[in-house]
Amino acid sequence: MNMKNIYRIGYAAMLTAVVGITACSDKFLEEKRNYGNFNAADSYGSAAAATERLNNIYFWLLPVSSGGSGNGTNAPNDWTSVGNADDWAKSTLEYGGISTMWVNPQEELTYDNVYDHFFVANDTYSPWGHIRNCNDIIEGVQNSTGIGEEEKKPLLGQAYFFRAYMYYSLVKLYGGVPIIDHVQDPIGSQANSLIVQRQTTKDCIDFICSDLDKAVSMLPTQWADGTDFGRVTSGLAQALKGYVLLFYASPLFNREDADARWQAAYEANKKALELLNAGGVNLAYATTGGDQNAKNWNRIWTTYDGSEVNGNIREGVFVTLHNTNDNVSGQPDFGKWNRWEHAIRPRNMNGGGGLTPTSEMVDLFPMADGKTPSESSIHYDKKKFWLNRDPRFYRTFAFPGTEWQFDEGAVNLADEALSSIVPADLYSTGRKFQLWSYQWTDNATDQTSITTSSGYWPDMLSASSDKAGGHSVYVRKRTLDANLTPSTLYTFLVSNSNPKGFMKCAAPLLTVRYAEVLLNFAEAAAGAKHLDEAESALQKIRARVGYTSANNYGLASMGTRQEALKAVFYERQVELAYEGKLFDTMRRWMLFDGGVGQADIKPSWALKGFDGNTCTYLGVAPLNGKKRHSIVLYCKTVQATDPAFANRPTALTLDEDMSYSDGIYADSKVAAMANFYDTYLERKDVNADGNDDAVTIKYYPKYYFLGLKRNAMQNNVTLHQTVGWHDLGRNADGKFDPLSDTLPE
Repeated sequence: MNMKNIYRIGYAAMLTAVVGITACSDKFLEEKRNYGNFNAADSYGSAAAATERLNNIYFWLLPVSSGGSGNGTNAPNDWTSVGNADDWAKSTLEYGGISTMWVNPQEELTYDNVYDHFFVANDTYSPWGHIRNCNDIIEGVQNSTGIGEEEKKPLLGQAYFFRAYMYYSLVKLYGGVPIIDHVQDPIGSQANSLIVQRQTTKDCIDFICSDLDKAVSMLPTQWADGTDFGRVTSGLAQALKGYVLLFYASPLFNREDADARWQAAYEANKKALELLNAGGVNLAYATTGGDQNAKNWNRIWTTYDGSEVNGNIREGVFVTLHNTNDNVSGQPDFGKWNRWEHAIRPRNMNGGGGLTPTSEMVDLFPMADGKTPSESSIHYDKKKFWLNRDPRFYRTFAFPGTEWQFDEGAVNLADEALSSIVPADLYSTGRKFQLWSYQWTDNATDQTSITTSSGYWPDMLSASSDKAGGHSVYVRKRTLDANLTPSTLYTFLVSNSNPKGFMKCAAPLLTVRYAEVLLNFAEAAAGAKHLDEAESALQKIRARVGYTSANNYGLASMGTRQEALKAVFYERQVELAYEGKLFDTMRRWMLFDGGVGQADIKPSWALKGFDGNTCTYLGVAPLNGKKRHSIVLYCKTVQATDPAFANRPTALTLDEDMSYSDGIYADSKVAAMANFYDTYLERKDVNADGNDDAVTIKYYPKYYFLGLKRNAMQNNVTLHQTVGWHDLGRNADGKFDPLSDTLPE
């Protein structure tokens, strides 16, 4: 079956040149018809027509690079956190920000102010509208006389996958929801059956897994036609099943720690790895990923199709493709841009200003021996935090004194439009760009205050020449650093208004990659007490970035189930940092409070497994009650002009040997940079959650399962509210129990 490319981007062209990227077909993006009202004969008269109908599902449901908040006013593909400082990620250690929906101690969520992922008044964005579209495709293809039986299978497989994907997105937040497996008729004999009650969580999990089993049986491990790259495969469908069952085995849904659930998750994830391997998906750069401080590891996100990796091995499992096409007013939006690169770049590159990691995340990453800074035999210098670190550290964070190259193409950085943004007198081309994000100030109070980051910033990092807030460390992960990428996947724009900078970027978005599936397997294996297999999976991930068997790849002891689960959690935080994964992990492991408040909501909800406290069990501190911080490196000398500018050493390319031992640096450039830090800079960790020390994170116990918003209960009065939330129609506490196999009367 020769389907059209989802976004009409030939994946080989994406890796050659900007010309190749922009010269791609746009038929899929032209598909803008409202499929709530259509002619079934036209849509399902042939495989080609049905494919165009299916492409509309991809358009709305593939995760997007700007995704995050999903507050009910955006499309479902915006619900998926992908690493931005969104409401999901700002409720973890990755970013600060107390004003988010989830962790604000000053405003408890109710059915009036909780985000709406369930009802969603906008029909275009409603999850039920997209479930209806999937149901329509399933029925239309099944009943078609113009589509051959073999042609039907991949069409149906994709529709089953996306229906399961939508239900997974709902169930992980709410527990049980209504199951609708057919196109409802609002006029005919089915009119009375439009009102559907919530089903048990178990019934929903079974329904999702059934859909995914069908998808696995109908989809290929790898599409034969290269123009179909990016479509759902059997490996992706099985990987989603594995993650759904891992969610179901986790403490959030599995309070008694039932062995059978862990075993089911283990078997599903093991099969996922097998199917992905059969389709050419594995750990990319498995033997060279750690070279030059994980230089190749960073290339995973640009050589996603395997064209430049040993044996054509691909890392991407769930991939959204992009292009650099222009959007023209009054015409369909042919442009599909990945805005991650723009978001992470500082303003003095004409970027979006950068993303600020917390000091807690910087301090969490392993040392060069693979151990945590508190457990390592290597001394951790908190000011020179970049010495002796895990290779992935250097491709996850950007810090003062490092190159961060870019390709401006034909743009003159001295252009008048950039004169107030880019310091072209210092860096005449993007290939010469260096990040010097330290601060100085003219008074001692600003210098040491942890309630403010106000000060002067060099090289036009701040929009103002006056004092301003800022930060010294940036998120660098997945960057298209010109020192790393084989070609330019963006068109650098000179404009100082949108679109600008790096916005027009064709880099793919890897929402799920093989390393995550391998970690899912490791966790399930640990939970099911297959400890050797769990350890082997982590060894593969560590070996890829340069660790060896000499010290068991730097892994902590995994001799017990508890130790193994703890090791997997730590590796998730590092390997998947800033990919939008941590919030879900914290929810399903109940790491905001260890799950200790659940019995107060309902006695049967008390944790009976995991020693009654998941935080204690995994050896992590609860996030509740904490504040997060951002790192500011400030100059020791108090004065109104930059005290360090004239003595900056040669910037690091990040390819250098960053090791230091017994007073000896392995690289002279690293030694010079360390001396610069010692001579001129100090570190302070500034409050990232507001200046009031009394305001700390508070994630209420009832948030582990979302309550229905007012509009949902008004629209369907038969819906029972979730336990722990107020039921509007019944004017009582909610009775729907996401942990029960029995429905309320």
